[in-house]
Amino acid sequence: MYAVNPIACKHLTEEYDSCINRSILNNKDLSNPRCHACNDESENWMCMTCGAVSCSRHVNGHAGEHYENTKHPISVSFSDHSFWCYTCDTYVHVNPLLSICQILEDIRSSSSSSSSSSSNKKDISVPKNNQDDEDDQVVPTSSLTTTTTTTISSQQTIVNNTTTATTSSSLSSTTTTTSTTTTVNNDKNEEESESESDESSSEGEESLTLIQRMKEMIFGVGRGPKIVEPSEQEEPEDEENVCVLKKPTIEEIAKYIKSGKCKNIIVMTGAGISVAAGIPDFRSPKTGLYEKLDKYDLPYREAIFDIEYFKKNPKPFYVLSKELFPGSFDPTTVHYFIKLLSDKGLLLRNFTQNIDTLERIAGIPGSKLVEAHGSFATSHCVSCKKEYSTDYVKEKIFKDELPECKETSGCKGIVKPDIVFFGESLPSRFNDCAREDFPKCDLLLVIGTSLKVHPFASLINFAKDIPRVLINFEEVGTNPYGGFKFNNPSNKLDVKCIGDCQSLVLDLIKLLGWENDFDQLIKK
Repeated sequence: MYAVNPIACKHLTEEYDSCINRSILNNKDLSNPRCHACNDESENWMCMTCGAVSCSRHVNGHAGEHYENTKHPISVSFSDHSFWCYTCDTYVHVNPLLSICQILEDIRSSSSSSSSSSSNKKDISVPKNNQDDEDDQVVPTSSLTTTTTTTISSQQTIVNNTTTATTSSSLSSTTTTTSTTTTVNNDKNEEESESESDESSSEGEESLTLIQRMKEMIFGVGRGPKIVEPSEQEEPEDEENVCVLKKPTIEEIAKYIKSGKCKNIIVMTGAGISVAAGIPDFRSPKTGLYEKLDKYDLPYREAIFDIEYFKKNPKPFYVLSKELFPGSFDPTTVHYFIKLLSDKGLLLRNFTQNIDTLERIAGIPGSKLVEAHGSFATSHCVSCKKEYSTDYVKEKIFKDELPECKETSGCKGIVKPDIVFFGESLPSRFNDCAREDFPKCDLLLVIGTSLKVHPFASLINFAKDIPRVLINFEEVGTNPYGGFKFNNPSNKLDVKCIGDCQSLVLDLIKLLGWENDFDQLIKK
């Protein structure tokens, strides 16, 4: 998705709340950001902890100096909305911060509109992209292009080939102006005569434009649902073919699935679906795996999954791995329900955070799986990258031995299961499938996850205007700037089922009338 692949930075996962302070955006004027130290406005970054605006290393380097003084790790670029972690010294994935990008764009778009209106729109131009060295910038792999944006109505959502520049400024229409005062005045009069009708739809237009830009930022230019000009708009679908639940209940979801209109279901799963199999999750008080780490004298809990710490001291990870290693556990009701969705041709993809491989054991096809955080299914030497079998690693672990590389060249590196550690990139399949699948999705099921680890948690924001169901022990995934809209009075798409996910999924199976099919699957 990017020319430079951002890493899964721990500062955007376990330390997100301490590193990202949303309140810095409240009433902040971002129309013309200037460096707090030198007042330069050409290329600036904003600290996501305190809100300080500082110039980049290509100007006077005050952003770096700010980090050295404060140790605030994450900053966002006003140029391309990429995020940089100074502690990890690398770009970090933008998905965790989609809502921040949206707020930035909204504020800047409003400021830009205000500024444009005050000058009577006499000189509207397309902003120029910042051209940095490829090594210093995270950009979508698609080429960045500057194009025109046509006025649209709040109902237009059909596909065309119009693309949008992914720059930090708001979208602008290219306007050709003449040198004669008469022509400018005529244009001004025409704008004034149309302003009353335009005002009523401007809010919807800004909203649609913003949504379109966010999808292009993540899915790539020219990918995903697009917006068309009025002349190219297709006839609207019959009302009976448009899925709007009568009310946000699991009963309505069951009716929708049985209606035949639901054909591409994405299921997002977390550790909560495997607890019933006997596998402890990470965060549960007293029983979670993180609660058992004090005896390892770690510098911090997450160090056990930090690639740099692992290279120095791999033993704690392998001691903990005994409690996670595949082969000792059986799939749960939820795993087999996902398998049943696949058998019925309804499963588009199962995005899972789990590394226990129970999806594979349940028989979910590998083509339908995205193991976002990797798994124990394969292993490689961290030094020479030679692949090793799961059996070899398991044998060593249960003998309390470190699985060392056996290369004849004397590598002696440590063999690590292909689990994504902090400091490692997510599998390319995660980005590829997210970009490909979510525009097709017509129902999202989110089961047994805290939605705290990004970029996985941000996937729910890509499932727009379709039913979304949370089946979880507690309500998660809601915030003022995105996520589920359970408490919105107009909500007819987001459904929450709070309780034991195994029991709740069994209830859904009964509502679907799939009891016999499910029983037959279990017997197999």
